[in-house]
Amino acid sequence: MRPYSLDLRQKIIDVYIEGNTSQRQIAQQFRVAYSFVRKLIKQYRETGEIAPKRRTEQTPTKLSNEQLEILKTIAESNHDATLAELCDLLEQRVGVRIG
Repeated sequence: MRPYSLDLRQKIIDVYIEGNTSQRQIAQQFRVAYSFVRKLIKQYRETGEIAPKRRTEQTPTKLSNEQLEILKTIAESNHDATLAELCDLLEQRVGVRIG
């Protein structure tokens, strides 16, 4: 899911700063989740920023480079296998279960 635009974020903050509207009403007015409005306002108060947060860490892969090569070989030799079958074959070969 893509982050909401800066334009929308700024409009939400502008309505919030006016002070006449609750966070729930703002969420309804802009048709966004209340939790988004709450988090955006919290971020604005703490940092003064409204831009979407950047992901700083990539989730590490469960497989080593060697295991990835084995998976590639399995996939090439079983080109008509389903994803579940490939997962089973990899688990049998290297002992790691992926989904």
